[in-house]
Amino acid sequence: MDSNSVSRRKFIGVAGGVAASAAIGGPASAATKKPAAKKPAVKKPAAAPVAVNKPGTGVVNYWNHFTAAAERAGFESVTAGFKKASPNIDLKVETIQNPDWMTKYINAVMSKSGPDAMMVTQARLADMARIGGMVDLNARAKAWPDFNDNPATVNNALALNGSQYALPVFAFIDWGYYRPDFFAAKGIKKVPTTLEEFRLAAIELTDPTKKIYGFGLRGGAGGGGFITKLLHAYNGPIIDPKTRKSTLELDAAVDALRFWVRLGTKDKCIPPTAASDGYAQFMGSFKAGGTAMVLHHTGSYVEITTPLKAEIEVKTFNYPKGPKAEMTNVSPLGNGLFKGTTNPDAGFEWISYWASKKAQVDFLQATGYWPTATGASADPFIKNTPAFRVAENALKIGWTSYTFPGVENWEINTILPNVQKALNETITPEQAARNIWTELRDITDTK
Repeated sequence: MDSNSVSRRKFIGVAGGVAASAAIGGPASAATKKPAAKKPAVKKPAAAPVAVNKPGTGVVNYWNHFTAAAERAGFESVTAGFKKASPNIDLKVETIQNPDWMTKYINAVMSKSGPDAMMVTQARLADMARIGGMVDLNARAKAWPDFNDNPATVNNALALNGSQYALPVFAFIDWGYYRPDFFAAKGIKKVPTTLEEFRLAAIELTDPTKKIYGFGLRGGAGGGGFITKLLHAYNGPIIDPKTRKSTLELDAAVDALRFWVRLGTKDKCIPPTAASDGYAQFMGSFKAGGTAMVLHHTGSYVEITTPLKAEIEVKTFNYPKGPKAEMTNVSPLGNGLFKGTTNPDAGFEWISYWASKKAQVDFLQATGYWPTATGASADPFIKNTPAFRVAENALKIGWTSYTFPGVENWEINTILPNVQKALNETITPEQAARNIWTELRDITDTK
């Protein structure tokens, strides 16, 4: 924050030369008299500090990547609230497909022409900051009264090298969904808690004659992130937080890829289309009764429980634990300002509104995305929904997303195609693992 305080004046006393007189027997000479005390100068009042966050007006162009129906519905509830709170701001929204996000962002930075505000995920933070299109929000964030409503760990997850790049609005909290009626039909009385229990349950729940598969594996767009979590479960942390070097062991990578790929090639407990199934396909199959278990996060809760009756037709469970660590991941999402914005005040007014407790609760109730603001998680929707006890446990056992440079590109362009090839049996799981392991060492400059 720029300082507008007035600097102190320095006063220097100057003794005037007085002619000495040697008058004898007379009054004291001028040289021996004390000079009259000077009155101190009147201090000017300090200038009032300039407001950091001024009321905004005009158009705010905003980029997001919400494509699911429940996300869009929740987002509309937030924008409707913002319109009432800030009628002088015209919010223009552009939705970008997740796989295209970084390309669009890079082009905007290069052309110096982008939005005023934009979404920021923890996983993308390092890359977005390194490319250079983000505004340091430190001064604005500290001047915003509600900034500390978020736990420091959540705010810090969207900060890098001392710069706060985004205000958090919710957290992705991993959990799975399962069909309790399918479990009951097979006599399975408890949800799996380890990856091996998960595999065995998926095999048992599979009935190809009825076109029912135990696990709806997402091997298409968006599927690379599951492998990062799986590698963590088999290896423990795959990146040293201090050196940013890879700590992934090749043997752990091989074991993880063998487990995942063999669900299809050997155990036959995933749909034949799994290698190309994106969000719509793997989630749609689960809702239609084609699979018994899927792995996702809390943000799809309302979408899932609209066609399926909560606690009767669908329940939640924590991700199964791996040999070395939890697979469960927690990752905050926030909003930041684009460096080329011409309307930063209105942009910050928008992103701080969504970061407020009210907006977070509105979004929660429409989607299930977990709020980050203190007190928002005490909303009755969470307290009165049994499924969210699983999310509360995930917050205790989960680890936060990796945010090293290149992580998303690695997941999309290295992990995903290698896993797809292995699922389609054009390469072996061992070959896929080595390619993934090698590329991680390259992008982290690990010798």
